[in-house]
Amino acid sequence: MKTVLLVDKNTESRSYLRTMIEEYVHDKHKKIAIHETQSGSEAVMLCEEEQFDLVFIDTEVSEMDSARTTELIREKNPKAVIIVTSDSENSELRSRLLQCGAEDYIRKSIDSDLFYSRLDNYIDLIKSRRLHLSIHEGHNLYNHETYGRTISYFIKEHDVLAEFWEYYLLETQETRTLTDACRRCNVGKSILNIHQASTRLSDTVRAIYDIALLALNLNLTPHIWIEESDRNIYFTIEGLSLVNPDLILAILNKIPEFDAYKFDHYKVTVFAPREKKEVCKNEPTYNENIIHTPIQTPEIIHVSTTESPVEETIVVSSTTDFTPVESIVELQTFNYMDEEDLDDIKDNLSRLNTLLLIVGSGDIRPDEVDEIAFYLERIGKSASIYSESYDIARALNMFSYAITGNRQTFIDKSSLLGTFCKTFGLDLTNWLQAIFYEGAPSVNFMDDTIISNAQMLSEMLTATDEPAQDSMDMDDIFDF
Repeated sequence: MKTVLLVDKNTESRSYLRTMIEEYVHDKHKKIAIHETQSGSEAVMLCEEEQFDLVFIDTEVSEMDSARTTELIREKNPKAVIIVTSDSENSELRSRLLQCGAEDYIRKSIDSDLFYSRLDNYIDLIKSRRLHLSIHEGHNLYNHETYGRTISYFIKEHDVLAEFWEYYLLETQETRTLTDACRRCNVGKSILNIHQASTRLSDTVRAIYDIALLALNLNLTPHIWIEESDRNIYFTIEGLSLVNPDLILAILNKIPEFDAYKFDHYKVTVFAPREKKEVCKNEPTYNENIIHTPIQTPEIIHVSTTESPVEETIVVSSTTDFTPVESIVELQTFNYMDEEDLDDIKDNLSRLNTLLLIVGSGDIRPDEVDEIAFYLERIGKSASIYSESYDIARALNMFSYAITGNRQTFIDKSSLLGTFCKTFGLDLTNWLQAIFYEGAPSVNFMDDTIISNAQMLSEMLTATDEPAQDSMDMDDIFDF
C-alpha cells in the first residue's frame, strides 16, 4: 500500500486532489492511503510519524512557509516523492522549491488525464526507490551500518504478519534441525539460513509481532524492516502513530534481559546478535561476496529481499551431497570517488530519474527537457574527474549535448523515448549501487551498457540524413 499526504490550506483544492487520487485508485485497482492537512507544521509532524511515499504540497500552506515545509519534509522522509502544486507561474518560486527537495511542479488547474499519467510515473519511481535502499540509509534507529539487502514486510493484514512469524520462527526451527543433522552426518553446510534459531532471536521476533498486532488492530499499516550487519540482525517497526507507547514499552520490558532496543517517534528498533555458524571440518570459509553453486540440490528456497547483489540460497535437504564451487566471480565495492562528488551524483540522479519517468507521458515540457540535459551534464561533470568513471561521463555529456541541440525532436519523440529513458535511468542507478555500495565484479561494471544506450538515445535525436560531426572533439563536452 502506498501512503500519500496532501498539504494545502485550501479545503476545496485538497478535496479536488483527493477525488482524483481516489478515482485513479478505483480505475487502476491500487491501494493508496490518503492523509491531508492544511498546516505546514502539522505536515512535518506527520512526516516524523509516518514514512510517506508521495507528498503533494501547495505553495500556500498555513503556519509555515511552503519552502521551509518542503525542506523539513524532505529531511524527515528522504525517499518520498514530493510534488509542488500551484496556480502560480513564478519560476523563481519553482526553482526555490525544487532546491528545497521537491521533484516536480504541477500547475493548477490540474488536467485529470495528465495527472493520472504523472501518478503512474510517481508510483514507478516509488517502487524503484524501495528496491534501491542505500547501505548508508538504513531504517534502524541505531544508525549502524548494515548490508545493502533489506527484507521488508508491509503489514496490511493478519496474513502478512503470520508470514513474518512463520519465516522467522518456524523456518528457524527447521534450520536448527538441519544443522544438527549436518553435525551428525558430517555434511558440509555451505550456505545455511543466517537466521539460526536462538532464544534471543525468538524473543525479538515475538516482541515485534506483538507490537505489529497492536497496530494492526487499530487499523494501522505498520512496516517491518529487517537489516543485517556482521554482528547483528536489526528489526525496525514503524507506522505506530496511534499505538499507546506504554503498551509498546510493556511488551519490550517484559522480556528478561531485553534492553537492546530504541523507541523514538512511533518507531522501534530491536536487535539480536547473529548466531555464529559452526563450520564443519574440511568446509571452506564462506565469503558472501563470492557466488557459491551447490551441486545436485533437489530442493532450494530463494530468499526474496528488496536489495541483494548475490541471491542467498538456503539448502533444505540434509542428505544431499554437494560441493561448493567458488571462482564464478568475486564482488567488491570501489571507493575511488570523494563523498561530496558521490552525494552530488546521487542527488542529481534522483532528480533525473523523476524526469525520465515523465518522458513517456506524451506531455513533457521544454523546460523539463532542459532539466534532463542539465542533470545529465551535472552527473557527467562529477564523474569526469575520476579516470574510473570518465568513459561513462563522456557518454552522459554526449547525451546531454544531443538533447540540448535537439529539444523539439526530443519532445516530438517523447512517447517513443519513454521506455528507453526509464531503462537508462535504472541502469545508472544500478551502476551507482553496485560500484559504491553492493559490490561489482569490476570497476567498469555496466560501462558498456550505459555508454551504448547513451549513444543509441543520442542517435535517435540526430537526423539520420546528416553526417556525424567527426570534427568535434568529444572532450570539448567537458568544457564546463
